Amino acid sequence: MIPALRARRLFHAVENHQGADVFPAVVEPWLDEHADAVREAPAPLAAFGGWQRTAYECGDPLETAYALSRVSDALIYKFQPVMPPGSGISWAQDIHQPESWPQITRDQYLAAFTRLGMTPIGDAAFEPFFHEVVHVDQDEHPAAPVEITGTVWPGLMFGEMLFSRAGVRVRAGAGHLVAGIADLSPLHDVFIRRHRETLDGSLGWGSNSQWNTDFRRDYVTDTAFHFADDEAPDSDQDMFGKSRKLTPAERSDLVRYRCRTRPLQDPDAWNSAAPGGSLTLPRHPN
Repeated sequence: MIPALRARRLFHAVENHQGADVFPAVVEPWLDEHADAVREAPAPLAAFGGWQRTAYECGDPLETAYALSRVSDALIYKFQPVMPPGSGISWAQDIHQPESWPQITRDQYLAAFTRLGMTPIGDAAFEPFFHEVVHVDQDEHPAAPVEITGTVWPGLMFGEMLFSRAGVRVRAGAGHLVAGIADLSPLHDVFIRRHRETLDGSLGWGSNSQWNTDFRRDYVTDTAFHFADDEAPDSDQDMFGKSRKLTPAERSDLVRYRCRTRPLQDPDAWNSAAPGGSLTLPRHPN
């Protein structure tokens, strides 16, 4: 059985389990049988500048990493706050009915993904490469920097590749992040969240085709952050050759944060507010 299918079956087993014992009853037995094979499958993705797709093959490393990311999203779902009152439910929530999914502990989550070759993201100052904004407390000073005030779920690295960002609560000035936008606007290249709408390549496809979605690759090296490595470089023009309505800064934020962070300069550009290409930014280690 190809590793991507093994990971896919774990997702469905978690999705369908009833009761509080999902880790010992479902996840641990799966790890004992499949962890070694599944850990090896995405290993070529771990180093920046390594594996590249030359021809499509079902269940290749990008599809295996995507399947594992869906398992991760299912296991961290109950760590998150619920949708704000009156906001309804997202497309992914409507399809998958995740409020019935089981819950695990933080230690169980880390134990599972450590066996799959991941390493936890340690404590660090806020950086959108490593941190996903879950809630913004608005500082009264617009220029106040972004500061982490709490961690909602842990993040994971797979070598130099980001596997999942840590979910964090922050305090920030409106010049950096605006409450109600940075923490509630649609989140791109993510399968599902409890507290906000998400958009990824699986939505709208059938029960099998949705698993052909590619994992978005972001890398960190000693000198740079590399976002959306498999995409073409960001451009002022869209795929149809038309000028993009978003400013360069807005496009950069969309790639880095995977969502809008502040009101758009052109309010009519909201329907084109999606990440538009790869981005490399210099890194300044602390």
